[in-house]
Amino acid sequence: MLTETDRLRRFLFENAPVRGHWVHLSRSWLEARAHQNLPAPALELLGQSLAAATLLSASVKFSGTLTLQLLGSTGAVTMLVAQATDARTLRGVAHLAEDAATHGAGFHEQIDGGRLVVSVEQGDGVAPWQGIVPLEGHSLAACLAHYFEISEQQPTAIVLAADAGHAAGLLLQKLPTPGVQGESAAAGAQDLWEEVTALLATLGGDELLLTEPQALLHRLFNEHDVRVFDAEPVKFACRCDRERVSALLRGLGRDEIESILAEQGAVTVTCEFCQKPYRFDAVDAAQLFVPNAPVGNPSLN
Repeated sequence: MLTETDRLRRFLFENAPVRGHWVHLSRSWLEARAHQNLPAPALELLGQSLAAATLLSASVKFSGTLTLQLLGSTGAVTMLVAQATDARTLRGVAHLAEDAATHGAGFHEQIDGGRLVVSVEQGDGVAPWQGIVPLEGHSLAACLAHYFEISEQQPTAIVLAADAGHAAGLLLQKLPTPGVQGESAAAGAQDLWEEVTALLATLGGDELLLTEPQALLHRLFNEHDVRVFDAEPVKFACRCDRERVSALLRGLGRDEIESILAEQGAVTVTCEFCQKPYRFDAVDAAQLFVPNAPVGNPSLN
């Protein structure tokens, strides 16, 4: 059994333009999927997506939330959202087609067509950014490598794995070679990149899920000087709160809210990520449309 879990580690190759990130999720993965009843293939895809979102959040400098979305699929998984923050918290959710049980277990049966969307929200007046590419490839890892090639122009190699109890990922990125170092240095960096990506391709899912990071990196890259940094804890945490739900309800408009109240006596919104219910009675609902009114009594959540 792994001793290091729910952790993210950064590493780099000394004196070489290659860096990497490793992540392993256990309790955070179990908590993220606790309220979702998904068949094994969709569950595996969600776990891989959460590992990938965590890796991506570590590979960019930002303060906020990075969201990885799989949208527009006609396969078993019609929509998937995985989010990771700069504070190393994560959450995710997947939606299934009505006939999901008739689809196969392969990646293309789960994700048929559609697009991969990666976006970052930082707030505080910082404009969000977003990258979109078609879902092309034989795996989520291949689709993400394609995303980095097209949207970021940064060579990237990824291995992802997940099962019912664990999710993990390993990401390598080739950094730019300073032009002042000349063509020889650039050629050497390219040779190293081809070597380490070939080594990464020997990594299987079970080994990724079950091997401690230092042992894993030693097995793959023992002929190179690799510096591994201190581990960062990763945990499940939902971003939902009553204020966000209130904003959502205001967006529906007063007439729609009053119609729901007349039919049901209260408006209840349940978070898809954590299944926490938010209940608004007639008084709470009326306050939604009063300027500068308080959000409401959080004890009703």
